[in-house]
Amino acid sequence: MTTSTAIPTVNPAACAASITPSDAARRVQAGEATIIDVREPDEHRRQHVPNTLLRPSSSFRAASFPESPANQQLLILCRSGGRATQVATELRNAGRTNVSVIDGGIVAWERAGLPTVTDNKAPLPIMRQVMMTVGVLLIACSVLAATVSPWFFVGTGFIGAGLLTAGATGVCMLSTILMKMPWNRATTGTCAAN
Repeated sequence: MTTSTAIPTVNPAACAASITPSDAARRVQAGEATIIDVREPDEHRRQHVPNTLLRPSSSFRAASFPESPANQQLLILCRSGGRATQVATELRNAGRTNVSVIDGGIVAWERAGLPTVTDNKAPLPIMRQVMMTVGVLLIACSVLAATVSPWFFVGTGFIGAGLLTAGATGVCMLSTILMKMPWNRATTGTCAAN
């Protein structure tokens, strides 16, 4: 008796095409394309490609995604390509054919020596602040557990439970708290297109 496993078929039309950062810059310069940044506002504020539209993937809806100007291609950009690929694939599934992903995201864009607008005074992106805070708390709890009392290991369990809850629900209490900190408050809420 033999069993066979069905191999899932991939709709080639739904797969997002990619374009190199250099080709993307050339197409934008020639007026053939528009870049849409799908990172979050705090990431965009810290560094972005000039003259891009900001449409965060966290609030992405294919139906409300901007249409491209006549005969222009939409080039989707994120940090390294993951979120942009998801957005572009959903757009293609919704019938958009003029969508491509900038391969490697803003990281590859910068490596290619292409221009970016950088604000080193802007706070670090919230998720980086969360990771740093969790790291400091875990180190502190571990050191205190090793030197003061093993009861401090309860703190590491509490932090782990918080991470598990954030992953399961999509709601991170620590990021909510950090967004209310004075260094973040002055700049949160600006999600306008450049």
